[in-house]
Parts: sequence; structure tokens; C-alpha cells
Amino acid sequence: MKLLTLNTHSWQEQDQLEKLDVVAKAIIEQDCDVIALQEVNQRYDSSIINASTVSNFPVHSDNYAYLLQQRLLVLGHQYYLTWDFVHQSYDVYQEGLAFLSREPVIEHQVIDLNDNYDEKHWKHRRAVRITLGYKDQTLDIYNCHCGWWNDIESPFQQHIERIKSCLSGRLSLFLGDFNTPSHLVDEGYSYLIQQGFIDTYTSAQMKDDGNTVVKCIDGWQNNHEALRIDYVFSNQNVSVSSHKVIFNGDYYPIVSDHFGLIVSLDLH
Repeated sequence: MKLLTLNTHSWQEQDQLEKLDVVAKAIIEQDCDVIALQEVNQRYDSSIINASTVSNFPVHSDNYAYLLQQRLLVLGHQYYLTWDFVHQSYDVYQEGLAFLSREPVIEHQVIDLNDNYDEKHWKHRRAVRITLGYKDQTLDIYNCHCGWWNDIESPFQQHIERIKSCLSGRLSLFLGDFNTPSHLVDEGYSYLIQQGFIDTYTSAQMKDDGNTVVKCIDGWQNNHEALRIDYVFSNQNVSVSSHKVIFNGDYYPIVSDHFGLIVSLDLH
């Protein structure tokens, strides 16, 4: 199974329509099975579509993931779309989490990661779980965009506890932007490992440096170093043939303020 995760930063990027074509090309060329996208925006005042999607909220015509799905369809590749609203963003956008998957969604769950959830509060987070069938097995895949370590308004630890509370006994994979650098001791990454999350980067047979942020970006305005803050975790040991950074300028052009990850698992 080949997985792709990317914080898209839509529609804050310049030339985003051209970058959508880059992402679509990569998905096809890399033969991706499941794509998890974060910061997937649509304008609140754009038109609602009637296309078949799995969502907790209406999908609009300018939804980044919907446009990506349509580009893939034009190129002859059908992916099922889920998009779920998380919170308001940059005054005019509705921000959410999206999946594109080759296999239809068996189950779908939106998980509030904060108490007294407020969609107007930009720090309030949701995660999304989908259940898919793949090669005679059923697995859960989570799309995650967590907050920062020691943020009192929206605690990282609470986000992880809410995600963990939804776990089944099935193989579960956790994709996304966790906003916690792997090199910082006794912070979010260490907490994840202590809670039983297994970093696929660690066991990958082939991998690069894994860094997905290399400059100051939204949420990391004072950053001046390379960071590994986007991940693919699992709840069980799995065979990982490769873990590679994508959309970094070397392996496909840059399309966002985050680089993406493409991870190949040997699932039998």
C-alpha cells in the first residue's frame, strides 16, 4: 500500500491551480492508494456541489481536494473523496481534512479533539478516521492535524488521547501534520512514542532525512532549521519498504509550505 500525506496550505499558495496539477501527476506516477490532505480549504461563499462525497459539511466547487479529485478523474483515475470541516480560516475560508482513496469508505468518523468544540476557534482541531478494505483485510486510516506541545488553549496531549480513544483492534495508520519536531526530547514526538505510536520512518528500509519543513512557516514563524513534523505512524509493526519526502523541489516541485511524505507499506 502506498500512502501520501501533505499539508496543502490551500489557498494560501501562489499558482495553486498549477500546483494541483503537480500533485495529481505525482499521485498517478507514484501509484498512490490513499492520500491524506490537511488544510484543505474552500471559500465560505462559493457554490455547493452535488457530487458524491463523504463529509460532515457541504463540499464547495472550489474545494482543493474536490478539484484534485476532478483532475485525477480527467486523467483516467478514480478516487473516492472525503472532506470534513474543521474550523474557519483566514476570515473567508472553511478549512478541513480530506482523503482520496482508491477503495470505497466502509466507515467514517469525525473526531473532535477539543472540549466545547468551537468551529470559529482556529486552534480547535478535528481528526478523521476512515475504514477501508485492502487485500482481504480491513484497516483504519486517520487524518491528523494536531496543535502544538504545551499549548494551553488546545493541548497536544488531549488531541492524542482523543484519537487513541477511537482505536479498534485493527491495524491503524495515522497520517498528517502533527506539529511536533522529532528531535525535541520529552515533547510531543516522545509522547507519541510512549503512547504506542510507531513511526514508519524508523523501520523503513529506504529513507531520506524525512524533513518536511525547512523554513519559517505559518505556526513556525521563528523556525530556521529543518524539521520532521509530518508523519505516518502505525499502531502495529508493519513492513515499510520506503519512506520518502516528496514535493521538496528535488523529488517533484514544491507545492506547499510543507513538503509531503510518500510511504510504501508491505501489507499482505
